[in-house]
Amino acid sequence: MVFHHVNRFNDRVSPNGTATFFRSQAQSNVTHMMRVFDFMKHVGANPIVKAIDMMEDDYSCLEELFQKTLEEYEQRCTTLNRLADEAKAQKDSTTLHFLQDMGKEQQQDGVLLKTLAAEIHNAKCAGLCPEQTDRHLLDIVNYQHH
Repeated sequence: MVFHHVNRFNDRVSPNGTATFFRSQAQSNVTHMMRVFDFMKHVGANPIVKAIDMMEDDYSCLEELFQKTLEEYEQRCTTLNRLADEAKAQKDSTTLHFLQDMGKEQQQDGVLLKTLAAEIHNAKCAGLCPEQTDRHLLDIVNYQHH
């Protein structure tokens, strides 16, 4: 997951806006996963989590970091859509409604992620330094959360 690599990036540049966003995203992802676990247990399943292989990616700029985050976001959305299609094919309305709710929450997370990625790209094109870009991101994140 990208979040594990954010710390190394943050140590180099100390971006408060980026750190605030990723902290919020990590909390949201944990909440989503707990909801999935709770749902699975409620329907009688026994969820098992396996360790994931850690990536050795190293990001030299905010744009690279957010691009990788967008890729992971798209992967989660694709997985949710596939699961929803399977639930629909199985006529499992309980699971389908749960997955649709999860998908809506993912879409909300994605709006902010895509906005920040676009702002980073625009800032880079405008020649803003990383610190200026990060302050702008912090303003957007703070505005979004209020």
